[in-house]
Amino acid sequence: MINIKDIAKECGVNPATVSRALNGKKGVSEKMRSRILHIAETMGYSKNPLAASLITHKSGIIGLVVPDITNPYYASVAQGVSSYMREKGYSTFLCDVQRNREQELQYFGMLCSYRVEGVVLLSVTAHDDDLKVFEQNGIRVICVDNPISKNVSSVINDNFQGAWDLTEHLISKCRVKKLVALMGNAEAETTKQRLRGCREALQKLGVADTLIKVLNIYPDYDSGYKAMDEVLRYSPDCVFAVNDTVALGAFSYCMNQGIKVPDELKIAGFDDIAASSMISVPLTTVHQRKFVLGQKAASQLLYELQNPDSLPMRIELLPKLKVRASCGEKKLEG
Repeated sequence: MINIKDIAKECGVNPATVSRALNGKKGVSEKMRSRILHIAETMGYSKNPLAASLITHKSGIIGLVVPDITNPYYASVAQGVSSYMREKGYSTFLCDVQRNREQELQYFGMLCSYRVEGVVLLSVTAHDDDLKVFEQNGIRVICVDNPISKNVSSVINDNFQGAWDLTEHLISKCRVKKLVALMGNAEAETTKQRLRGCREALQKLGVADTLIKVLNIYPDYDSGYKAMDEVLRYSPDCVFAVNDTVALGAFSYCMNQGIKVPDELKIAGFDDIAASSMISVPLTTVHQRKFVLGQKAASQLLYELQNPDSLPMRIELLPKLKVRASCGEKKLEG
């Protein structure tokens, strides 16, 4: 196996110079650093990350915990995190907890044992106390979507405003009279903010009784499809789904049952995943800058790693209403 001494001999320099060049430290000219890196690559040298972390206490690895990587929204955010970190020379260790709290906590311990430098928590169900394991191991944490603790930075979409804008559109432009909300986990911050935005918009418009039922379901396609049997018992003229994946499940049910969207039932979603604009009746939804959200989280984490005395921040991205055909409006997205 090629080691630093072999490279030093080939380059005609001492091993300390090679070590500084490979680890990006000062004291080596850019010309010499480039030459050393080129020769190291030519010789097939690769670092042993675990061994290096034991010496430098820096693994070059970032943990990313997601509730369900099959969900297009989470996948897009995860891509934003990993691509940014890759550009900065970090590897991303992905933990898909499949919305299982026990598995979530197991991954927290695993990330600590792997000596990750920082962790991005995307829409996890953890509580403030659960984050102590990271604090005890000197690991910085960034929360995305769900601001678990005031002691760590959070990067979020303004779910309240997005739901408000969508609800106002449904009432003012689409003349919705009877609305059923298909929401996710009632304890999830995303669900709380989207439902609160809907309710407060209705209250402001003086039509609070328009929301006739809130159903909390597992926020995926199959659950959206299955929930429609119960939804139709309330005879709504519109379904507001907590995300596009649920909305697409509801839409598929309508297509299979011969229910015309939007003439007989309007459907609105949230997140603006790619599939929402590809169905036969494109989905009115709320656009979230998913990839950018991931990049912002990664950027903030890297900043805090480089500035360990920095104070927690709250970074908020504004959403944008996407008007398509599923709620009766013929105007396409702008």
